[in-house]
Amino acid sequence: MNESGLVFNVQKYSLHDGPGIRTTVFLKGCPLCCAWCHNPESRSARTEIVVVENRCAACGECRRACPFGQETPGDGPMPTDLAECIVCGQCAEVCPTGARQIIGERTTIGELMEAVLQDRVFYEESGGGVTFSGGEPLSQPGFLKAMLEACRAEGLHTAVDTCGFA
Repeated sequence: MNESGLVFNVQKYSLHDGPGIRTTVFLKGCPLCCAWCHNPESRSARTEIVVVENRCAACGECRRACPFGQETPGDGPMPTDLAECIVCGQCAEVCPTGARQIIGERTTIGELMEAVLQDRVFYEESGGGVTFSGGEPLSQPGFLKAMLEACRAEGLHTAVDTCGFA
């Protein structure tokens, strides 16, 4: 169970992603670029830093925290498209308004199963379970398969929300 995957959200108490009360696990990565995408933050198959522009106070705390802040020209907030960015997250940690956010977190099967199993009582009472969505969950086939097997071993109902493009 050393398999790990890149998850950008674990939504508890989902009512629209299958029967009953569910936990929906959103995986990062999608080979398509649909104009109607409900989760555009899921497209990239890597961890990203995004800025909610209307929250940014342009205080420059992100620049001071960034390992590349001193050598990057300009004042105010750090650009998000910096080629040297290693997505260390220091800029998001110090952002006083929460404008800088990290999208995508590497997680293991065990860690994710621990989160999913917290809601087992809701699944049992409602006939729910776990739905894997995205992005495109089939973009992480090994991780998805391992999660489905772990859920089955726990007796959890599963569903995969896919566009089928894999």
